[in-house]
Formats: sequence, C-alpha cells, structure tokens
Amino acid sequence: MRTPELSLNDTPAPIYADLRGLRCITALTIGPDQRKPPAVEKLTLLEVFQNAERITSLVHPTPGGRLVLHQLLLGLCYATGVHPRTPRQWRTWVTEGRSLAEVAERLATPEFDGRLDLAHPEQPFGQNAALAPFMEQHGYGTAQLEMHRAADYNQLFDHKHLYDPQPLSVEDALAAMLVEHAYGLGGRMRAKTNWLGPAFTYGSVGRLGSRISVLAIGTNLADTLRLNLTPTDTPGTFNFSWTDGKTRRDFRSTARQARTVDGPADLCSVLGRSVLMRPATTSDGRLVIDRVLVGAGELLDPLPPTHQQDAVMRGDWPWQARAERALWRDANAIYAAFTPRSDKGTDLYSRLLTIGRRVDLWAVGLIARQRDVTAWISDTFPFAPDHELTLRTASSQALACAEATAKAVRSAASVARDTLYPRARPEERTRLLQHLHPGTQLWARFEAPFRTLMDDLTAGAPHEHALATYTAAVTQAAHQALAERLRALPQTGTGLEAAVRAQARLERDLAKRTHPMPQGRTPAP
Repeated sequence: MRTPELSLNDTPAPIYADLRGLRCITALTIGPDQRKPPAVEKLTLLEVFQNAERITSLVHPTPGGRLVLHQLLLGLCYATGVHPRTPRQWRTWVTEGRSLAEVAERLATPEFDGRLDLAHPEQPFGQNAALAPFMEQHGYGTAQLEMHRAADYNQLFDHKHLYDPQPLSVEDALAAMLVEHAYGLGGRMRAKTNWLGPAFTYGSVGRLGSRISVLAIGTNLADTLRLNLTPTDTPGTFNFSWTDGKTRRDFRSTARQARTVDGPADLCSVLGRSVLMRPATTSDGRLVIDRVLVGAGELLDPLPPTHQQDAVMRGDWPWQARAERALWRDANAIYAAFTPRSDKGTDLYSRLLTIGRRVDLWAVGLIARQRDVTAWISDTFPFAPDHELTLRTASSQALACAEATAKAVRSAASVARDTLYPRARPEERTRLLQHLHPGTQLWARFEAPFRTLMDDLTAGAPHEHALATYTAAVTQAAHQALAERLRALPQTGTGLEAAVRAQARLERDLAKRTHPMPQGRTPAP
C-alpha cells in the first residue's frame, strides 16, 4: 500500500480534530425505508447520539474496539448528565425509550469546546500532553498504538515495524487508543525513564484485560446504551485528558499511587495508558495520525461491586477468556449471574430481570499470552426475564450433558487405542489417542444444538422437551464423531474388534447420563 504523502509546511496551520465534528465512528444505520438493509455510515460523535435510534450497531473489526466505543458513549452520557438516577427511572427510560439526542445537544455547548479535540495542544482528548517535548525525537510509527501489532510494547527482539511510516486514520487511532486504555497488556513499555519518571516505563494490566466484559444489546444503539447505563446520583468525572485538572499519578515516585474511581463516568474513561498522538494532514487533505508515544497510565484501587455492574463469576474467580475454551462452554456462568442474592445489590443483571422483553448478552474478552495478543473472543447469549430460571437451570444441565458426553467419547477412544496398541509405551499413549479422539471438533459439533436450546427456551419452549431434543442431538453428534475416527482403522481383525469395543463403551457410558431423550427417538450409532 502506498504511504500517503504528508504535508510539511514551514508554518503549518493549526490542526483541529474535534470528535464532535469529525466522522470518527462507523455504524450500521437504517433509513426511512426499513425494507432496505442497513447502510454503513461514518458519523461524528454528535451524529451518533442524534441518530442513535436508527443505528443498529457500531462497527469495528475487533470486538474490543466495538466495546470500548460503547464505553466512550456511555461515559459521555454521564458526563453530560443524561442518565437515570434510580433503578425505577432506569426502567422507565428503557421501557419508554427515552431519547439520547440531549447528549448531542449538551456536547455542542461551549462547555465542551476543546475537550473532545484529539489535537488540542494542551488537553488532547484521551492523551497526556506532558509527552509533547519527546515526540519529535522519540515518536514511533502508529503500530505502537495498535495492540495486535505492538505485541509486548518493548519488542526487544525486533522493533522495525514500530517505524512503519503508514499513518492511521483518526477513526482507527481513536479506537486503538481507547483499547489501550481499557485492555493494555501489563509489562515493560517502550519508553524512557527520563521522560516522566522511573514508573513511566512499566504499564499495568488494563481494567478490562483480566476478565470477560458483558454488554446488554438492545434493538438499536439507543436501546443498548439505555440498558447499560447504571442509575446513579454520583456519575463522577469524565477523564477528557491527562491534563484536564484532575490530580494524576506522579511517575517520579516509587510508591504505588492508585486512586479510587469516583463514578461510572470516571470508570468508562480511565486513562490506563499515557498516550500522545501526532496529527498530520496528507497531500489530499485527510487528517491522520503519523506518530505516537505510549507509556504507563493510571493505577486504580480494587473496584467495589457498584463499579463491576457486568462482572460474571466462574466459581470464585472472574470469568476469563481462554484460547482452548469457547465462551459458550461457560454460558451457565452468565446465566448464573441472574441468581437473586441479598448481598449483591443492584447490578446490570438484577435490572434486566425487571424488563419484560428479550435482550442479548454480548460477552467480550482478550486472549493474551506472555504480553502478546493472541485473539479477541466474543459471543452472544439470549436472555428473557420471564424464562430466567429455565435458562439458568437448562444451561447448567446442557453443559453438564456435553461434558459427560465428551468424557464418554474420550473413554471410548481410549478403549480403541488400548485394543489396537496394548503394549504402547506411556509416552506414546497420548499421541495414539489423538488419532482416535475427535478433540475440539467434538465440541464444535455440540455448539449448534446448545444455541438452538437457548433460543428455544428464550422463546418459551417447554424445558424438558427442549433439553431432551438437545441431548439427542449431542448424542448423535458424539456417535458420528467417533465413528468417523474409527473408520480409519483396519476393517479386519484387531481393527474391527477395537471399533466394536469402542462403540460398546460409548453406548454404556452415554446410558449413565440422567438427561431425558425425546420419546420415540433413539440416537443412531
């Protein structure tokens, strides 16, 4: 790709990058003719709030990028005072569809002039202007801002890509910066101690980097924002810039300087990194970001439950993304979050129980190993308040059934292996089993029946019948998956014996499950 030519005038004109008038967010919108499919539009921040009722969803290549854009919009609702104060008012806002166009009206007032400008010389939005003296000599290419390209930030083994001159569009740079603030990987930063202090070179894990985040998805963007606005009388202060007047961390101190979040506006805009972006204009007049600096940011005290409205626990620990386990396999954890508890107080899940319609729960997580981004992971789960207990119970039953079935298939594959290779050495047994066991392909076959089960129950299908249908589908998938592996065995002698024994073991183990089968149906071997 050709690198755009940047203008290098001796006396360049001031650059303005006010998000209120800059097309910085991509969205799917529905026009007056609702028979037509949604159109992709680039909108300014004000236009997003003005048209929130006809925006079906925000658009970004990564789930994390899309999530942090929602967080930005939620934070600005609090910053402008457009948010419910009590759970009862929240329910009214959700059921009556309270307009959020007022957010745009307030953002357009002089109070917010210069506060949402990415290129402001003293208070650049989301950035730390104290890095400005070091930009000319030390500024890197924009790869340093994009987590999937920057890897472990430091890149001691190879950092040629950090000098890539390809600039970022303002839209991409905004999302990348917000992702850094929320999901930044912990570890050594590519920064110098003599810039702002010794502590500036080591970044902490971002506030969302260690757990799965959940967003309730409504019928349109406005509905989604209303669903996820936490009712409060104390919204706190929005972090427009590192130099916006709030007392910030002193990187020269060796003592830990964590601060307490003062409300949801603060939480949605925590500056998890010190970032500075250099704006420039291309020869064709486009505004881009061509250089960046990134260092450590704010440290937070442990968040109380009131500031973890969407948190889901898996056992005693927050639900975390894992490369080897798809999110749907832990769906029972998200439905368990709706369990009434006297010590929990109000949260997203307790509020969703009070509305009489379906919503979708969108879960997002980041998988990173050794400070290197592996993948984003996301999934959507249906929820209907009228069927909360059924969904909670059935999800646990269904996943327990899948686990038991997977265990039965593994046991059957082990029988086939031991019949074929009775004298295999211990170090060979695992490798031999891999040839006979479906592995992750088995769980992939279980996914569609599970989703059908959850959709049917959300729509009001009878619990026992839906679960029995699911069990039959999982059982059939297990038989088919094992049979496909056994077909590769020799069709004579020991090969046939191994197949027969494996299938018999599978039948026996599957019969031990307690989940019902539909009457009149028998799974095919």
